[in-house]
Amino acid sequence: MKVSLKNIALQAYFYRILQFLKFYLAAVTKYQLHSPFVFELTNAVLEDARWFYAFRDVERVRQQMLASEVRVRAMDSGQAAFATTRGTTIRAMARRAASSPRQGQMLFRLASWASPRTMLELGTSLGIGAMYLASGMRSARFISLEGSADFAHVARANLEMLGLSNVEVLVGAFADTLPTALTRLPQLDLVFFDGHHQLEPTLRYFEACLPHSHAQTVFVFDDAYWSPDMTRAWERIQQHPRVTLTIDFFEVSLAFVNPDFKEKQHHKVVPKAWKPWKVF
Repeated sequence: MKVSLKNIALQAYFYRILQFLKFYLAAVTKYQLHSPFVFELTNAVLEDARWFYAFRDVERVRQQMLASEVRVRAMDSGQAAFATTRGTTIRAMARRAASSPRQGQMLFRLASWASPRTMLELGTSLGIGAMYLASGMRSARFISLEGSADFAHVARANLEMLGLSNVEVLVGAFADTLPTALTRLPQLDLVFFDGHHQLEPTLRYFEACLPHSHAQTVFVFDDAYWSPDMTRAWERIQQHPRVTLTIDFFEVSLAFVNPDFKEKQHHKVVPKAWKPWKVF
């Protein structure tokens, strides 16, 4: 069993490297963007080099978790490499499954830029992504869904430690908790999909959220290149008839349903420092 899980993790690792190389070769920098909206968002989320105290605070919590050998049960059915009834440690999950500092800072900047009044997260895990998002817009009403009661307990403690009282964590299968969340958040301004990493569930949850969206809603997808299944899910979302614009930063992939974009646009963007020769 241990060998099998290791092989799954290695396959996912090499798949992600291959997908990154393909992404990098196809990507542009902000200098090749002709849409003012996409240019502004890229500057705000990808190119903003400002440092915020929230980054320090969240990373201090991460460091505490990386030192914790407390055992917890991982119940995320969407990540077979981590799902186990035998449990794991907070340290192991903080290393493997939490949002990276780079991705977390992008989430913070995205929340700050979008100024959402409501946010929904599918997949709290240990709360790293939720802490970054909630810190980026503390006034938003934020509901986060988590399948593992142990993870939810850790996430709540982390959020409380940072004084992020605007986040409510619901425990249970997404099929059960998502309808409850959508009742409490009849309008969605920002949705972060970060759990149950499989094709059909991802598409099903996206469809469930669509009736609660509006022209300015930002749909955020984590791990679009985590597996062939998730890459297909992202491609299907790009092709969805209501999706008019996608902006892919690799770490996070954004979809919009704004009808003001008359023709579908799909952008893959990397920081200008990654392709310094692309200045025109």
